[in-house]
Amino acid sequence: MLRIAHLADIHIGMENYGRLDPATGLNSRLKDFLSSLDEALDGALAARVDLLVIAGDVYKSRDPSPTHQREFARRIRRIVDAGVQVFIVAGNHDIPLSAGRASSVEIFRALDVRGVSLARTVGVQRIETPAGPVQVLAFPWTVRSHIVAQPEMKNKTIAELNEAMVQLNRAKLLADAQTLDPALPSILVGHAHVFGARVGAERLLTMGSDPVYDLSTFDLPGVDYVALGHIHKHQVLAYGDPPVVYPGSIDRVDFGEEGEDKGWVYVEVPEKGRANPEFRRVNARPFVTIDARVTGENPTEDVVRAIARKGNLIPDAVVKLRIDVPAERLPELRDDDIRAQLKGAFFLAPIERNVQRQTRQRVTLGGMGIQHAPPLDALSIYLAEKQLDPERREILLRYARHLVEPGAPAPSMSNGPSEPTPTPAAAATA
Repeated sequence: MLRIAHLADIHIGMENYGRLDPATGLNSRLKDFLSSLDEALDGALAARVDLLVIAGDVYKSRDPSPTHQREFARRIRRIVDAGVQVFIVAGNHDIPLSAGRASSVEIFRALDVRGVSLARTVGVQRIETPAGPVQVLAFPWTVRSHIVAQPEMKNKTIAELNEAMVQLNRAKLLADAQTLDPALPSILVGHAHVFGARVGAERLLTMGSDPVYDLSTFDLPGVDYVALGHIHKHQVLAYGDPPVVYPGSIDRVDFGEEGEDKGWVYVEVPEKGRANPEFRRVNARPFVTIDARVTGENPTEDVVRAIARKGNLIPDAVVKLRIDVPAERLPELRDDDIRAQLKGAFFLAPIERNVQRQTRQRVTLGGMGIQHAPPLDALSIYLAEKQLDPERREILLRYARHLVEPGAPAPSMSNGPSEPTPTPAAAATA
């Protein structure tokens, strides 16, 4: 029986909601992601897996820093030294936009690192594991530059280019699957967006230009298990033969992943029968959103009570506080008192204040919107709405009448009205 550890979307270098550790100079979130990766690898070694597959996005950036490369290489060396084979497909964060540049994981191939196999193009590789040979159908991320240079792709839209990539890759995968030896276990390792996959809210907007593959793309002859990456939420898209699985990201990237478990997938592929995937959770850094609504006479106390309701979740968490507050109560919020209630958090995101302003009723004049009223009538209504002193209002109206109406007498500079001021309706018809 073949035992596999399936990981994806490790994103080493993700530093959202972190700070520098003065002792090491490393971002605290880098340490979080490495800790989650270590926990997954510890579990894989404890399960005595034969093969570790990483379905893309090892790093956050296509150009990882030497520190990020060092930390990943240390962990790969540990796995290989334990006798486990490693297979990595390139994800969209690993592949440069230019086809001629190396991917962020290409260094393992250049150094001919024992026990590590890579794929940047669709194709079949045979890997010798402690459990015997396994065939891996690689399906790395495809960039548009691979097809955009073709003459028939000239002036195509992004949607048309995506559809062309989907059809090209479907045909290639099917052709390669038909070359698989049915006597050997076979898996597909890919980095792709599959139609119907559930995506976190904060990532939805960033994935609108992805090529999207139908689930039937992976209904391939001879394939025992489909190990996917790219979607950060763990999910099983198909339980059949083969199972199609996203393990999800190894740690939380943003608040869109707040409620998601993070981890990896342990897979057993028997000599006969269906592959059996099992999700194994890691202790990723928790994210907690607190929603507070100011309704009483003491806004700060309203917020403090909302924080207390989630008090047990705050320690060592990345916390976001959202406050709905009426505009007139906003100055009464005591920031220091509020932040004191959150001092146990690992990181406090900027506090979001949703200021609720009273909606003014549209003022009308005889059923007519104020924007259609004569200028002096509109000014009179506006000044009344501003609740100016009546005497001052009369003075301003006289100045306005002098500017608007030809022949109107210049206003006197006295503190009070020098003559009776016509009503707004009379001024409009004068």
